[in-house]
Amino acid sequence: MAALAFCGTLVLGILAVLLFMSITLLQPTEVALKYNWLLQTIGDEVIVTPGLKFVGPFTDLVRYPKTIQTLEYNQVHRDLLDGRTADGLPLILGLAFQYRLMPDRIRDLYFTYENQYGDYEQIFKLTGMHMITELATKFTAYQFFNEKQKIAEDMRLHLNDYFSKHLFATVESLQIQEDDLPEAFTTTILTAATSKQNITRMSKTLAAKIVEFQTARQIAEAQANVTIQQAIGDQHRIMQNGRADAAIIEAYVEAELTAYGKIHTELGLSGEDLINYIWYDTLGGGGVSADARTDKDVEMLVGVNPSAYISH
Repeated sequence: MAALAFCGTLVLGILAVLLFMSITLLQPTEVALKYNWLLQTIGDEVIVTPGLKFVGPFTDLVRYPKTIQTLEYNQVHRDLLDGRTADGLPLILGLAFQYRLMPDRIRDLYFTYENQYGDYEQIFKLTGMHMITELATKFTAYQFFNEKQKIAEDMRLHLNDYFSKHLFATVESLQIQEDDLPEAFTTTILTAATSKQNITRMSKTLAAKIVEFQTARQIAEAQANVTIQQAIGDQHRIMQNGRADAAIIEAYVEAELTAYGKIHTELGLSGEDLINYIWYDTLGGGGVSADARTDKDVEMLVGVNPSAYISH
């Protein structure tokens, strides 16, 4: 009985161990394939739902990342890419790209590239290195200097197309982190960029000066028009005042002629007598120009020759 009890306990223990080994946990960041290490077979199902999983005895999970992964070519890893540009200049290129494995193609990835677990990463790295070095030859040194973002997107599209068809992954993004060109070329490009900037600045200064001079000319023309109009106004005012003065003088003379004509006719004065009359009349404030409101004393000098009086 004791032996039977021992055997039963042993069997239960073995079953418990097998049951414990048949349960595993899949993380939210993982996808997996079932792998029976006793029979060395891979299950048909790709497990994508996280949580505790019953996989069965002698079975484990071959896990792959569900999240975005990064491959880098840089000085730290001593794998900077050495290539040439489209115009033949040597180029040292450092970059990184991010990829994501296709969950529904994990089984294809395993059977195609996984002689040892994780071999696909080296395949990805070597494929990326070859493709990027080849793609670099399609762009000139000037483009690498000025259009890195455009080049990076073009490389990403080519990598994504190849990876999705042959490596069962998608390339999400790519960054050019280093692109070392010959120093002579870089210096020349910087000098040209500085000259271009100076030309642009001088062009803008020239345009500003043209606008400034055009504005000054318009102001001068406006001021000239004001001066001309002012002169025309002064001319009209002077002429009108002159005409008015002439009309007044003409009216005054006409009135004097009329008045003294009546004196000549009615009093019969003429010659020297008329002149004497006009002279005395003027001294007394008479004539047309006399102010009737002014009360003045009139002195008559009898027996005095007007010419003698004037000369005195």
